[in-house]
Amino acid sequence: MKPGVYITFDVECSMGGAWDGVSRPVPPARGMMGAYGKRRLGIPLICEILTRHGLAGTFFLEPFNDELGHEGQTQPVCEYLLQRGQDIQLHVHPNRRNYARFKAGLPHKRTDDMADLDPDEQRSLLAEGAERLRRWTGRAPAAFRAGNMAASEETLRQLSAVGIRIDSSYTLSCAHLPGRIGEGEEYNGSRWYGDVLELALSGFYQPRLPGLHPAKPLDLMGICFEECRDAIAAICGAGADAVVILHSFSLFKVRNRQYDGGRPNRIVTRRLRRLCGWLAEHAGAFPTYTFSQLAEAVATGRYHPRAVPPCRLNAPLRALARKAVQALNNLYWI
Repeated sequence: MKPGVYITFDVECSMGGAWDGVSRPVPPARGMMGAYGKRRLGIPLICEILTRHGLAGTFFLEPFNDELGHEGQTQPVCEYLLQRGQDIQLHVHPNRRNYARFKAGLPHKRTDDMADLDPDEQRSLLAEGAERLRRWTGRAPAAFRAGNMAASEETLRQLSAVGIRIDSSYTLSCAHLPGRIGEGEEYNGSRWYGDVLELALSGFYQPRLPGLHPAKPLDLMGICFEECRDAIAAICGAGADAVVILHSFSLFKVRNRQYDGGRPNRIVTRRLRRLCGWLAEHAGAFPTYTFSQLAEAVATGRYHPRAVPPCRLNAPLRALARKAVQALNNLYWI
């Protein structure tokens, strides 16, 4: 396979401050679908943009919403995505099951990181999550992404144990954190850890300026289109795959942690539209793939992993301008 681009979305609902015992977790209608009156600012808007440009994305979907009190509300989201030709893979935030145990007065760990759980707990979550997606979509997931990118190499071993052989939890901006996948390693692209293929969420180094974190992931919530475009060109040009991320709620703003008052996030929506338009226009140079296509290519021997050193985008004025735009865009009414 020619090096290409994976457009990915983490599909999940916020806890909405529920641990305080007063608030409720945000339902899928808001956190996933972005439903506000007649407007659908989440997955429906994302799918509309992808379809307009003839693209398919991979949606890493969190299946543990029954545990949040939203029984039966996740399967319709899966069906919506399947009807629109999108790819669905597994995403897990341990907080969901931990919250259910908390509500039931059972022993629990108050953590949202897979890496904090013992191997049996990790395997149990992965197996149950994969089974739910299999029931809802008709096939078992081939790939996984941990909530908060908080997977360890033990998580990869447990993925293998439940039959999932592709992960996308490593990212450059978290590479320094203890216990994470590839701790201390800095790369873009893909490599094997045992019999699990890690396809990294791509990242790049920013200019060395005060107030700028050294590394940024290819997350359109936090970088501009031009930065994303240039990083993709550098990563694919070096012979590796580029992975971009957004969330199901990235294209709208909310007034509070209960996701009230949803309104369009026009800046991030424009970034996604521009990226999809650019990828469609340059499909020959930067083909787009889904993780299901990746799994098929791996199974048939058509995929050869390659990890490359992260690129540096040395455009300080652009980085500072984007940071200023970001600060303004964080305001609800802008």
